[in-house]
Amino acid sequence: MKPSPLLIRLLLIAATSALVVSAARIWWPTAAELFTSLWWLGMSVLGFAALLDFVTGRRSDGLVGHRSLPGNLALGVDQEIGLALRNQGSRTLVLQASDQLPPELRSTELPLHVQLHPGQEIQTGYKATPVRRGLAAFGRMEALVSSPWQLWQCRVLLGEPQDAKVYPNFLGISSLQALSTEQSLRYMGVHQQQRRGEGLDFRQLREYRRGDSQRQVDWRASARMQKLISREYQDERDQEIIFLLDCGRRMRARDGDLSHFDHALNALLLSAYVAIRQGDAVGLQCFAGNHSRLPPVKGEGAINLLLNHVYDLHSGTAHSDYTAAAEQLLARQQRRALVILLTNVRDEDSEDLTAAVQQLSRHHLVMVACLRERVLDELLEKPVADFDSALLNCAGKDFVQRRDRLLQQLRARNTILADALPSEMHMSLVETYWQLKRSGRL
Repeated sequence: MKPSPLLIRLLLIAATSALVVSAARIWWPTAAELFTSLWWLGMSVLGFAALLDFVTGRRSDGLVGHRSLPGNLALGVDQEIGLALRNQGSRTLVLQASDQLPPELRSTELPLHVQLHPGQEIQTGYKATPVRRGLAAFGRMEALVSSPWQLWQCRVLLGEPQDAKVYPNFLGISSLQALSTEQSLRYMGVHQQQRRGEGLDFRQLREYRRGDSQRQVDWRASARMQKLISREYQDERDQEIIFLLDCGRRMRARDGDLSHFDHALNALLLSAYVAIRQGDAVGLQCFAGNHSRLPPVKGEGAINLLLNHVYDLHSGTAHSDYTAAAEQLLARQQRRALVILLTNVRDEDSEDLTAAVQQLSRHHLVMVACLRERVLDELLEKPVADFDSALLNCAGKDFVQRRDRLLQQLRARNTILADALPSEMHMSLVETYWQLKRSGRL
């Protein structure tokens, strides 16, 4: 039990009136005794009311409640958390309902002001925004129940602790699941490259269509069916894509509300979803302080397996050793695969990154996905107004030129590059993968 704001205001009024009574003894001696008697009478009434209200309002056994959480929480997406409150007691309850939120969530809608009549049950809730991935541990619900005269508030704990997983923002994947591959790519704005030749894997036999080449005609099936029958091919399936994810300190840089690491995870998940829809297997290996690994998986449950594997991954403060990461991958991955290195490169990485890419390219097809820092573009766009801004502009241009030189060295070694802003990396990854798939290089 604690004093309510109403009781505190009444006590402040009583203290102020005590000063008035003291002043009256000096300026109005004839009325001082009357003022003093009235003050003591008021204090007696307030004290008796506070004591009686304390006794009658200290128990709130009739209040019960529980929390309902959504099945999945997505990073940066407002989520509705439901609260159910029921008054099983015999008196009307006026209360403030709150929740013990985990540090992974933020909300500005708590506490909730509720009035419950005897036997009444209400369904209410609030919106919370996940700000960090991982396992979110909710505590118990809290309620400050006012006494009958609202002079005291009793703290009541309701419900039970619950856990929820905060995933990367997978809503983009959810919206694509009902679409075909071509529709999904158009939805994301990916430019589809024209196929060079035909696919290599046989898919089915079908009736001849105008435009089919003579090589597609199955003459035996045509003779048997007494009409022209063509073979239909598709892109090769059952290939492997390995994401080599940098968990080092550079991925902690922020672009908007998300870090580069979170943007990289979103791009990884969307491109992995497209690859899985194409029948390919997707795997993951982390480096730079985190050595988590997921062997290549495929099929309908692969994207869920990948989500549950990466939802609690975070970047650290370790240095990104590309050569060591390449050696670990080569020791575990024997079959030829498309290796996608997701990182934030700097010019000082030139020797280490080039050596790692060269080592991987002997056995695998390598793509380097570089997250470009938006702050550099904004710095170069600012007008030069004084000496300090001129120094910043020159330093930014020098940094960008050194970075571009490193990318040119990688291109000269026939390395596939995807260089984009963090918020656009998912588009660049998907489009590059699709071009490789259609061209037959993968």
